[in-house]
Amino acid sequence: MRAVLKTAPEPGFDLVTDHRERDLAPGQVRLEVGAVSVCGTDRETYEYGPSVRDLGLRLPVVTGHECAGTVVETARDVTTLRVGDRVAVETHVACGDCFQCRRGNGHNCLHMDLLGLTVDGAFAERVVLPASTCFRLPDELTLEAAALLEPAGSAMHAVQRSGLDLDGAHVLVSGAGPIGLAALQIARAKGAHVLVVEPNPHRAAMAADLGGTLLEAGEELAERVHELTGPAEGVDLVLECSGAVPALEAGLQVARREGTVVSVGLTNRPLELSATRHLISRGLTLKGSFGRRIWDSWTELTGLVAAGSVDLSRLISHRMELEDVETAIDLLTADACKVVLYPQGLREGSVVPAAAVSAR
Repeated sequence: MRAVLKTAPEPGFDLVTDHRERDLAPGQVRLEVGAVSVCGTDRETYEYGPSVRDLGLRLPVVTGHECAGTVVETARDVTTLRVGDRVAVETHVACGDCFQCRRGNGHNCLHMDLLGLTVDGAFAERVVLPASTCFRLPDELTLEAAALLEPAGSAMHAVQRSGLDLDGAHVLVSGAGPIGLAALQIARAKGAHVLVVEPNPHRAAMAADLGGTLLEAGEELAERVHELTGPAEGVDLVLECSGAVPALEAGLQVARREGTVVSVGLTNRPLELSATRHLISRGLTLKGSFGRRIWDSWTELTGLVAAGSVDLSRLISHRMELEDVETAIDLLTADACKVVLYPQGLREGSVVPAAAVSAR
């Protein structure tokens, strides 16, 4: 079987053609991977960066985690899925029995495995995983769109974590990467006016095309937000998706009194926070959001996608073969959004954009 492995504590991946497939254990299924998208965590894994080491990267491991596919085999005790079912995959593999799991917080399991980091992932023709991580897809979703449910689900969870009714609300999305662009669409689908801060011209243009109002970062950001939000003098909700500490600090500045800030983007840098200025005297609520709430985030997001209120295919900038994984990694630092790999070969009618070819 063809697969992409991380084998050594140094930069690089290994593409192999003879990776041995595992037998199914109780509770597991085997998927034929139809589509798998590439994200910043995959780039960190390729580079052997500090964030994936902090997440417990185990070597060797088949990489990749944002995927969708078709069930081709089930263990004898699996009753929830059948061969032929199309599914997307939750990459937080929860134990199901710890303190958090028993309280419905499997996304924050105390003994969690991570697909593509601590257990073999989906940069492969097939992947073996627990049936409990599979989300059956409605007919309206293609496998390539379903591969983006995992990152878009992080945006969905952040919106849910805010606890706010967004109809008529002002929302600031900081960072128009894939999660930020998904958050923009979700917030607009819920009736919000969405402001976006994104310094990259390519991603800023994508945010504008999706209906966001672009604002520039810097000293005039707060003044511009006040102009757009009127008497509220700030946004109801900030979704910080960039992972840049200055962006989070700016978000705390432009949230209205009694507003909410949800931190989504990962960062290793400390945040200096004036508790009196922000949390006490202005009554702000600051929350973190990790992964997707299983299965609330998946169910609500899939409903929005199936209804056409959120279009995940608009996040895809490049479609490539599994063998092009290193080119895909390189594209993440260029003018790309979501790069999707097809372990079974590019789907009929899809074309690798010229940008992908020139980057090789």
